[in-house]
Amino acid sequence: MSQSHRKILFLKTLDEDLASIHPSNALLLSTLRAQGFTIDERSWLLDKSLTATTICTYSAVTLIACYEYNNHISLFEKFMKEVVTPAARENGLRVVNSPEVLSWNCNKVYLKDLQQDLGITIPSTIFVDTAPGDVPLFNNVIRQYQDGDRTRTDKFTHGAMVVKPSVSASARETYKIPASDFEAYDSDKVQKDWERTYTYTRSLSPDAKVMIQGFEAAIGRGEYSVIFLGGEYSHTMLKKPGEGEFVAIEEQGGTVRVVPDEMVPAEGKEIGRKVVEYVEKKFGVGLGYLRLDGVVRDDGRFVVIEAEMFEPYVYFDAKGASEGLMRFCKVLTE
Repeated sequence: MSQSHRKILFLKTLDEDLASIHPSNALLLSTLRAQGFTIDERSWLLDKSLTATTICTYSAVTLIACYEYNNHISLFEKFMKEVVTPAARENGLRVVNSPEVLSWNCNKVYLKDLQQDLGITIPSTIFVDTAPGDVPLFNNVIRQYQDGDRTRTDKFTHGAMVVKPSVSASARETYKIPASDFEAYDSDKVQKDWERTYTYTRSLSPDAKVMIQGFEAAIGRGEYSVIFLGGEYSHTMLKKPGEGEFVAIEEQGGTVRVVPDEMVPAEGKEIGRKVVEYVEKKFGVGLGYLRLDGVVRDDGRFVVIEAEMFEPYVYFDAKGASEGLMRFCKVLTE
């Protein structure tokens, strides 16, 4: 292999050292370098010299650590359309995961595809289009939805809800809305939270939608991240929300630990395998990485919160992840 074909490009959004962000990144980068590969980190947002021609000087490109792209979604979509996709389609550049997969996966509307095509369980969800002008009243949106679908249960009137953008990360502008019969229910606060989410979503992209989901109380026991690398199951992490929180995010006080193999939900593994196969058939290309996030309800059902194929932490540094790490490196280098 020539020197020019031993270079791997990690696309990032901001000008920060990826190894400093998370030990998982540090281990991945050091492993690739130990294998004799040159690693470049370049910002698609700040590096104006990145073109379809220049990125073809690399043997492979990955966006697994392209954090915060969602804060510049219109510019990012333009970059993918004009630079990455042509390099992949016309010049055969290996992009992991592929541009087509990323384009589909960056908007959580993909959950409807997985629900309809694979029969998986997701939280009860309403996808709401945004529009110019005044933000609609939250209660009116719920009422109109129920009037339009009489087959629905009263999930959205007697249970807590979560509102969030369909294009986002790290729970930005994500709020928990209490049940309307909750003693401390504050309609003004509910409307303000709804307006924040709606306005932010509207600013992102015409394709972004506001998601209203039934709150999954099982998050209190933890959210499983079932991780597949190189198309095969690797390991599972359990993330628990911090005190008083409803999302399992480390930056907000959450904790994370490895789940012993015998404690991993079997249905979570099986759904992950189905998703890998589904994506390969749908797009005609294998998945380099997948993090399937979900909770287990009281009845044992595994509920998929997200199937992340864009820029998830996959914890290469976790106990039991070494084989998966090598499989992922192989995807990038062979």
